[in-house]
Amino acid sequence: MLGHLLQVRGKGWLVLALPLIAGIVLFQTFDVLNWNEDYILSISFLFSAFFIWFYDKGPHVLTYGIKNSPKSKHTLRFIEIKYWALVLGIVGCILLGRLLSK
Repeated sequence: MLGHLLQVRGKGWLVLALPLIAGIVLFQTFDVLNWNEDYILSISFLFSAFFIWFYDKGPHVLTYGIKNSPKSKHTLRFIEIKYWALVLGIVGCILLGRLLSK
């Protein structure tokens, strides 16, 4: 049922798995070093966005435009994962901004 709803091609699972894996690693690291754990969620979203953007040739879109960039085979819900990286980055920036404004 979940496979029917998500409709993933290629490496689209990275959009869901990478923030979770980064969050677990950051939580363990921050716990061992006794650092403030408030920033884990925003840092994991920003790291995931950075990794996914460069993994799926996102800078190629900025250089050559959408029409001239080759169609990616990595999608999640028929949206290329380089565009999901933008969403993850925006969410990470919003969460970080809310923490810093407190």
